[in-house]
Amino acid sequence: MDIRTPADYQQALDQFTAWMDHEPADLAPMLALRDAISAYEKGQGYELPAPQTLVGRLELEMYRRKLNKKNLAALLDIPASRLSDVLQGRRINLDLAKRLYKRLGIPAEFILEAA
Repeated sequence: MDIRTPADYQQALDQFTAWMDHEPADLAPMLALRDAISAYEKGQGYELPAPQTLVGRLELEMYRRKLNKKNLAALLDIPASRLSDVLQGRRINLDLAKRLYKRLGIPAEFILEAA
């Protein structure tokens, strides 16, 4: 799929939103539409605002890497329940801060300021 105009873009967003509400059985068209929307946004110079919280940064990393919570927990080598705690805004310890820095490349300064 190729999105070329703002009208095409709006139509694609509307379709994607509808699919988000009622996930189709075959995800391939939804994923292709997601990629087309992303390509259009990059071509237009759209940028997401930089997250100001650790939770926001983790959600952005999940989006960028196409990870769900289970995959992110495995990447960080922590239980899914611990990741859920972090995503709910609970504090992190030094060990997890190091893992966020080493495995996700989140700057240490950001982790310390946002945690």
